[in-house]
Amino acid sequence: MFRTSRRAFTLIELLVVIAIIAILAAILFPVFAQAREKARAISCISNGKQLGTGVLMYAQDYDETIIPWLTITEYAGELRKERLWTGKIQPYMKSGGAFPANGPMKCPSFSEQALKSGANDPACDGPGGLDPYFPALEMYANYGISFDMVSPIGAGTQASPYAWYPGSRGSYAGQPTRSLVEIQRPAETAIMSDGVTMVGGGFFVITFGCEAANMHQGGGNFTFLDGHAKRINKNAERYMTQRASDGKWFETYFMFSE
Repeated sequence: MFRTSRRAFTLIELLVVIAIIAILAAILFPVFAQAREKARAISCISNGKQLGTGVLMYAQDYDETIIPWLTITEYAGELRKERLWTGKIQPYMKSGGAFPANGPMKCPSFSEQALKSGANDPACDGPGGLDPYFPALEMYANYGISFDMVSPIGAGTQASPYAWYPGSRGSYAGQPTRSLVEIQRPAETAIMSDGVTMVGGGFFVITFGCEAANMHQGGGNFTFLDGHAKRINKNAERYMTQRASDGKWFETYFMFSE
């Protein structure tokens, strides 16, 4: 009679197999996590491109003006969402615009912790700069838009470069409504970024710029006034260009007049 014998795994062999599996898991799980985040970041930047198209379509309908981030109350009972840019862009987006953030207004990577980590940098808002505004009462978008600035800021040095944001603030006396014709470098002038558009702490809160620095694996997504969107590594406000005429420095992505 033919007979076979089987030898079971010893405890040591079993432990070796488990150890190998654990090592492989430790190596591969971060890779999988990075791949998932990359996919979410791509979805987020796609939203940014849609928003950029909406900004340009708004400009076509409103004498080439840039969509305002906020307008005054225009009639009794006007909802907050109708005063914000997230509502005013809706004829062109057909999605989102209310709270909680949804559709192209929602970034699948959004994290309050990541937002605050960028804001807390001393080169941004500083430690705890956003804390008074959270938790959000009404979160309209995981993106922020440029606010209005009457005149440029900065000293033109590398430590304090010039900056002049291209945002509009419609219907407010003394506040600018910018036109696309004023934008000298539309492909390098940011109009939106990863961030928030919300109500919190009794205020309208919109972040735009340095707060996006850690939203996507050490960088943030930005939308520009030619309609395209791209990721910028680290703090986008620290990218500078030197002016040939006088040697002064300005923030590359946040100076519309150069």
